[in-house]
Parts: sequence; structure tokens; C-alpha cells
Amino acid sequence: MKARNFIFMMLVAITANSCILEDGDRVPKKTEAGRHIWDITTQVISNNLFAADLTLKLDLWMSALEEEKNQIEDRFFPDNKIRYSAGVWNLTGTPIYIYPDDKSIHTPGAKWKILFAEPSFEYHPLPSFHLLIECTGELTWRVSNYDNEGYNENMNLDLDLTGRRVETPTSAAGYIYTVAGEGDYIPFGYSTTESLIISYTISSEMTFYPQTYGYYSSKYIYRPYSGDCSLTVNDSRNSAINDKILVEILSGSPTRIVYNITYKGVTETWD
Repeated sequence: MKARNFIFMMLVAITANSCILEDGDRVPKKTEAGRHIWDITTQVISNNLFAADLTLKLDLWMSALEEEKNQIEDRFFPDNKIRYSAGVWNLTGTPIYIYPDDKSIHTPGAKWKILFAEPSFEYHPLPSFHLLIECTGELTWRVSNYDNEGYNENMNLDLDLTGRRVETPTSAAGYIYTVAGEGDYIPFGYSTTESLIISYTISSEMTFYPQTYGYYSSKYIYRPYSGDCSLTVNDSRNSAINDKILVEILSGSPTRIVYNITYKGVTETWD
């Protein structure tokens, strides 16, 4: 699927039901396709933060005193049990496998791996992927992909995270993250043989907060509350296709996130 066709199809889908506007209907914005691409990108980043968060929470459980483990497990893993076999940790009922080294992932120099062995829809759509998480300092980590078993054909990333503990005891999330770095991906659900690529660069550090959804506090995603990001939609088979999108978050809270999107020379505010 060509990048132009992809964006055009999104615009068609957005406007298909708006050919006849009645009183009270919303007029589609000129940056609607850019907002849609940004929504996909935030989900990709959120997926990686979610995977990192699982790993860090497992380490908190492993490092805890024996009398504290049940309380930590009830908070962070209420829907799963933690199991260990042959050097690998698994959350029962999920395709999630975590490979620690001989150090806590909160210790500088530690490198842990996490594998989503198959697509997961338990929290939000997650493709199969491998991540490498390296502790680079006190509450700082680098998250990147690695591929030694045919995973990550549709994703590359190199993100630096700074964590701040979530103090709300009812939240299943472990950390709030400030993120810098870049990556690229093919949208989940599209064939890896297609040439569409979306690249992103976090040009001003973005802070992502966990936000619960549905009726369960254990279900959460990460949403950006501040920062700037630039995106490029291109086609690996046609270098002339190079669409730019700029996102500037103006303010963020659990109830409202306001941001500007610039697409094709037009800047509009969204919330």
C-alpha cells in the first residue's frame, strides 16, 4: 500500500459519513489524517512503554521481601500469576516472556529481554516483538528492539526512558515515563511486505502517564501529556513520497489532552 493511498483512504474513511452534514455535525478538519497517524504512533510508543513497565514491575516483585511479594503481585499483576522456568519468567495466560540477566534491571548495566511471542489483545493490540531493556542510571533505561528469531520485522526503536514511580496504590502501572528518542514502524495489521513506513522523532521530551480504561484498574495504556514529536510518512519504494506531521502537546491531564497538529502546512488544535 502506497503512503499516498494510505493517507487518502484514511481521509475517505473520515469523510465518507460526512457528505451530508446536518445541524450539529462536526466538519472534518484539514489535519484529520495527520491526527489519525499520530494516534497510531502513540499506540506504538505506548505498547513499548507497557512492555518495559511489565519488566520493571516484575523486578520490583523479585527484589521485594518475601512478606511483601503478595501485596505487590496483587497490585501489579492482579489478572495473572508469575511463573519461572529455565531462566524465563512468564505471566500466566499471556504470551509474555521476560529474560533477566544476573542483576536487577534497576541496577546500571543490567540488560533484560522481553518477548511478546504472539499478537496480544488482552490490553490493547500488541504485535509479536522483542525488546532489550538496559538500565543506564538511577531510574533511567534504554529500550531498543533486537531480532534473533524473526521478530520485529515491522518495528525499530531506540528510546531513552526516565521513570517516576506511580504512587497511587490502586494503579497497576509501575511508572510514569519521560521519553526521548526515535523509531519507525509499519502499522500493526498491515503486511510487512508493504512499503508504508511511519517514522517518528521525539523532538522535545514527552511525558507519558498511565491511564486506565474499561472497568478494570489493571487495564492501562500510556498517553502523552507533554512534549513534541515529528513524524514522516513515506514509501520505501518511492523516495519522492515524504509527508511531514508535527505534533505539539499544549497541555495534558487525565480528562483532557490538548495538542496542535501541523500537516500539509496547516496547523489545527485537537483535544
